[in-house]
Amino acid sequence: MKLYSVGLVTDDEKSLELASVIAKSGFTVSMYMTEFDTLTAEEQNTFMNDCAAISVNVCPDRESFLLSLESPKKIFLFSSSADFNSRYLNSLLSDLAADDVLANLCDMNYIEAGEIVEAQKKRGVFYLPTGFPRGKFTIDSGISIMPGGYYEGYEKFRPVFSEIASRDIEGFVCCPYIGPAGSGQYVKMVINGLEYALLEIDSEMISLIRSFCTDDEDDMIGILSDINSTESESFFLEMFTDIYSRYDAETGLPITSIVSDRVEYGRSVVWLCNEGMNLGIPMSIISSALELRFLSSVKNERIASSKMIGEFDIQKVPEPNRRLFIERLRKAAYLSGICAFAQCFGLLRRASEKYNWDLDLLAISRTMQVNSYTRSRCLNRVIDAFDRNLKLLNLFTDPYFQKCASSYSSSLRYIISSGISSGIAMPAMSAALQYLDQYRAADLNSGIIQLSRDYINGVGFQRIDRSGLYNANWGDQERLLQQKLLSN
Repeated sequence: MKLYSVGLVTDDEKSLELASVIAKSGFTVSMYMTEFDTLTAEEQNTFMNDCAAISVNVCPDRESFLLSLESPKKIFLFSSSADFNSRYLNSLLSDLAADDVLANLCDMNYIEAGEIVEAQKKRGVFYLPTGFPRGKFTIDSGISIMPGGYYEGYEKFRPVFSEIASRDIEGFVCCPYIGPAGSGQYVKMVINGLEYALLEIDSEMISLIRSFCTDDEDDMIGILSDINSTESESFFLEMFTDIYSRYDAETGLPITSIVSDRVEYGRSVVWLCNEGMNLGIPMSIISSALELRFLSSVKNERIASSKMIGEFDIQKVPEPNRRLFIERLRKAAYLSGICAFAQCFGLLRRASEKYNWDLDLLAISRTMQVNSYTRSRCLNRVIDAFDRNLKLLNLFTDPYFQKCASSYSSSLRYIISSGISSGIAMPAMSAALQYLDQYRAADLNSGIIQLSRDYINGVGFQRIDRSGLYNANWGDQERLLQQKLLSN
């Protein structure tokens, strides 16, 4: 009986692309397609033929799949389904033996992932919760992956990782060991949130172009294409440009004119926003993008409330001024995106310190740039910043991003003012400006809040002229408050 070097468990027909990358990288692949029985006879034949064409073995059940693999086993778990882990992960792990390695490419809560890592290590099984920034990949481009778990398990799987991984233009192999426990899934969680923020920023930019400049689809294609030829170039802008060129086959109308405004959201971005609060790191831009999706689901309420304030008379920007307006809008969106990157990498730095993960932010940013939806020229600048100084406290401490903030913040203020005064919701850009203004403020207006906490709860406050925590005698009604030192 022939034994195969790599296994793949999936319920996703798209996994053929992943299987093809693995097979064409020099490995023999055996696949367990969990939903094979749900396919029609024609679909099954097509799937089997497609697998045969790339020399991938297909097993009808888990038992035959496990028997088809070399020992120690190396297995990928991959699915886009939210419940795939709960349906198959535990049973698959229970069938593995000492020195077997399972790399899980499915999204998973990083805490749960870390617990499984430790539980399996006691059995001698290596569980690698692996961040997988899904983008377009081929045998030529490979895939970008972010494995966590025990380093010993990573080393056992490294020959496979390194052969199927993407390379950047400098030859960096996009499968760096991220760190222990669920750190690989943590990074993927942050990437998911970054995608939400960047999508929302771009959608706000598009909304403003349509409101102030043009509703014409061809004009939109030209404008977005021009913006994407600048430092703002990104996968998402490329995608939006393509979307605006598409038409509905049934009605012949532009696809953008018939789409509903209801948008679903994933659990990992909820986890991310909660994690930001737990660690005391602002995730305001991502939170605003997520909250817009919450509001998108209450369509009937929004329709009922749409006349509550009244209509705004939005005037189109005169033709001679449109180029300047669009450039201001581009700068505003670019700076907002930088703020989103700053928040995300700020959380990664804090998590690395809190959980003792020793995250390599340069390696992470380089992996995010290749075959990932977050790829952009801006991310290249992030890579450059960490290459100059891996210990950056915040992206805005880097000279390039400081210059962007100085040069583009006036455009961001102008655009937000234009949108808000016209009744256009701009949650992500507004959150970006608030974050920037708070981060650059030498003094915030929070001193009075410190005093109020001591006034109500007696928890103390800090002074600017001496160290320590002080408590005032508010109950004595004295104008000249006596204070006592609570702690140094």
